[in-house]
Amino acid sequence: MISDAEGRPIPVDRVFKETDHFVQRHLVLKAAQWGRGLFERQALFEPAGDAGLLSLQVPRAFGGSDLSFGDKVKVLQKLARIDFSAAMALVNSHNVAVQLVKSSPYVLSPLYAGDLMRGRIVACTALTEPNAGSDLGQIQTTAIRHGDGWILNGSKTWIINAAHADGVVVYAQTQAGAGVKGIAAFFVRAESLGFERVAVSTNSALTSMGIGGIRLTNVYCDASHLLYEPGKAFVDIMGAINRARTYVAAMCCAMVSQALTDVRVYGQKRTAFGQSLDQFQGWRWQVAQAATALQAGELLVSAACDLIDQGSEAQTAAAQAKLYSTSMAQTQLGSLLHAMGAEGFLDQYAFLRHLTAAHAASLADGSTAMLLERVAQDFRFKPGAS
Repeated sequence: MISDAEGRPIPVDRVFKETDHFVQRHLVLKAAQWGRGLFERQALFEPAGDAGLLSLQVPRAFGGSDLSFGDKVKVLQKLARIDFSAAMALVNSHNVAVQLVKSSPYVLSPLYAGDLMRGRIVACTALTEPNAGSDLGQIQTTAIRHGDGWILNGSKTWIINAAHADGVVVYAQTQAGAGVKGIAAFFVRAESLGFERVAVSTNSALTSMGIGGIRLTNVYCDASHLLYEPGKAFVDIMGAINRARTYVAAMCCAMVSQALTDVRVYGQKRTAFGQSLDQFQGWRWQVAQAATALQAGELLVSAACDLIDQGSEAQTAAAQAKLYSTSMAQTQLGSLLHAMGAEGFLDQYAFLRHLTAAHAASLADGSTAMLLERVAQDFRFKPGAS
């Protein structure tokens, strides 16, 4: 984590500067090889920890930068312009550090938060199951009291960082038939007896995301590692999902923004029929459409960020931001790749990684159909809605 000579957290503008340095020194140099499946976690997490990227929203009293959610999103956008997958890996481990500090400041935080913020260990959150995704009440992983602790059984899949995490926040059902009220959260160490990683084979463009699964077979979890009690875990989940939908939307906008930058530069230097591409009206209109669509996505993201930072209800705003921005990225990245032509396939550009990431983003933290229903329900019950 970054601090001054007296150990005080660095101001936000310095955090942004450190992020820019990290992007140039690490992501720009390594993203292409990671996109071919050649990923090593130490090349990402420890340098990110040194740059302060794993302590963005950790309170200052615990060594973090205590950024607002909106400022954290700006950092993630800088990362996602080059590698969406790496940004997702970092933010997921970062989020666990924040959870430990806020929910267990005197027990779990002293044990793990420091190493998480430095990138020495990696963590993830395990919610999705083979037969339970967005329907949280259908979680089948169980947690049964056993003496002073709990015994966990079940499987999780499509978990970011699962392939290399040292610790996992596992959401489990503590009481049959209790639905979301029975869900609790536990911090489980990967070294625990009965903890098993399950490989999930994905496109190599997503390698740095570390997607995988876990299987828990009679895993004992000490009572001290109960992170959220039954009932409280669901509240945490919903808040986390709204934040995740918002920063995923923001990162989709960042990918399109980077593509636009690359296309503009290319359009000025590439010539056809005696003039540069940006002299052709059809080419300019194609770029203008992408720029306009991007602006709309950024406004939706900004509105959701403001609500979250104000502590206001952001469920619908987050859903709208993600709905629009993921769809926009899928469409406009393809369009801008065509504006680049075959040049866009070169490793120096991120078009192919970004296109894969945009489709992955549309599936994360709630399907399109689920988000549309969320927005429809909000419209249905608004005063004056017919």
